Amino acid sequence: MEAIKLQRKIDSEMIHIPELKRFLGKNVEIILLEIPSNEALKSKRDIKKFISASNKIDIDENAVELLREKSLI
Repeated sequence: MEAIKLQRKIDSEMIHIPELKRFLGKNVEIILLEIPSNEALKSKRDIKKFISASNKIDIDENAVELLREKSLI
């Protein structure tokens, strides 16, 4: 079994991938995975930092619940 890995920015519904030429006539499986942006990765790190700090600081649970309710509006 032969495999290739490509990273491309999708800017159209039509994708031109010359590397697929050798697969013409063969059955293949194509899987697209989104690569998280730097902002998304930074956000996840910030959340982990907040959670790890939760044992070191007092968190007002009522305030957290109020923020959750307000963010759903």
